[in-house]
Amino acid sequence: MKFIFSILLFFLTNHLFSLDYILEFQANINILKEFDISKKEKFRSYELIGTFTDEYGNYGKLEGIIISDIKDNKLIKLEGTAKTIYSNNEVLYIKAFRKESDFDAGVATMEIIGASDKFKALIGTKCKQSVRYFKDTIFGLQKCKITKEQSEILKSN
Repeated sequence: MKFIFSILLFFLTNHLFSLDYILEFQANINILKEFDISKKEKFRSYELIGTFTDEYGNYGKLEGIIISDIKDNKLIKLEGTAKTIYSNNEVLYIKAFRKESDFDAGVATMEIIGASDKFKALIGTKCKQSVRYFKDTIFGLQKCKITKEQSEILKSN
């Protein structure tokens, strides 16, 4: 019983002491390759080049490579890796995944997989990312659960 109580207490305090980190981004889409596998199936790889701002006043550039599988105009699977470069040259690398949704909008899960020295404490952070497309542009919002210590690192950027 003590063990179960300890686990519940851990998850409750972990959730209570986490903060939301919000980042907004926009990027231009450049299709690199597209294969029409059949009349209903398609493979697409593309590059994103854009900018971002966050709730702490940070801003910078982002670039990413995305691959996706599409069937009947629905997204079956999407994977991407991106690099975000903050205005002070600190860097985060992220990996994103999205499955089975409308092609022109959706929610992806992502994780910070690499970082420059100052941001190393952010590696492993998991986030949700929502995106919307308009012609050759993507608009997105990213929400991450971070600790107070991680928040201080981002605020001091």
